[in-house]
Amino acid sequence: MSGRRLARLGVFGLGAAVLLYLGANLALAGVFMLLLTHPGCPQPIPLDPEFPAPQIVRLHTPDNLDLPAWYYPPRNGAAVIAFGSMQGALGESLPPVGFLLHKGYGVLQLGSRACAHPPAAVTLGAEEVLDGQAAVEFLAHRPEVQRIGAFGFSMGAAGAIRTAASQPRILAVAAEGGYPNLGESLARPGVQPAVTYFELNLVWIYRLLCGCNPWQISPIDDLPRLAPRAVLLIYGEQEAGLNRAQALLQAAGEPKMLWIAPGGDHGTNYAQDPQTYAAQVGAFFDRYLLPGR
Repeated sequence: MSGRRLARLGVFGLGAAVLLYLGANLALAGVFMLLLTHPGCPQPIPLDPEFPAPQIVRLHTPDNLDLPAWYYPPRNGAAVIAFGSMQGALGESLPPVGFLLHKGYGVLQLGSRACAHPPAAVTLGAEEVLDGQAAVEFLAHRPEVQRIGAFGFSMGAAGAIRTAASQPRILAVAAEGGYPNLGESLARPGVQPAVTYFELNLVWIYRLLCGCNPWQISPIDDLPRLAPRAVLLIYGEQEAGLNRAQALLQAAGEPKMLWIAPGGDHGTNYAQDPQTYAAQVGAFFDRYLLPGR
């Protein structure tokens, strides 16, 4: 076999290997993003039997979804909207709400968009703002509710912040483990080139599946609009740097607080120290939703 033919075969093989790598990378990113945005509708685990059964309601969103929600009416005039992660916030899902119910707060737990009628993509904090708007409207028409707060975990932290930015009836926001900007979170710049290619694929596929520009889903830019309403940012010690907790705190207006749970990580902060967690979040809502107490 001639040297020229060997060279051609080498170039062909290298090209095929590159195409195979790129295709596999794209396919992997597609599967990963499909799982994030279409997680299926989970069966919620009810709260402890010590709590009364919630009212099962359906919230009609501005984009014409009927979203499941669980409502626990307040005994103190204040209600908190709970925004969860991809699986929603119903029942025992994060953020935790049992300690708020013990204190007399009402809670409106929002289900996942994957459980809506008709089912919709979970947009990781983008269209979930519409769910928050529907929740505010629901609570605003409840005579037992005089004050409204928001409490979000993970992508729900972004949903809570972004909803409050456009809904002045939300007087206080507690946000745990949220990202500063969704595009940045998906396509973190400055990492290894191969990983960057994968994560840039995530951005492109997210836009394809959800119809949203992730770079415009930016809680760090929405935070200033909350002032003079209060915000509490919560991060585990192990996740605070990745999620730029200090930058988010700096972006927020007063009054603002940052609690970094010692030794905590994403999704473990409450389980690691329930008493301290409940004290931090409970005191925050007491101060800003129960004036005069």
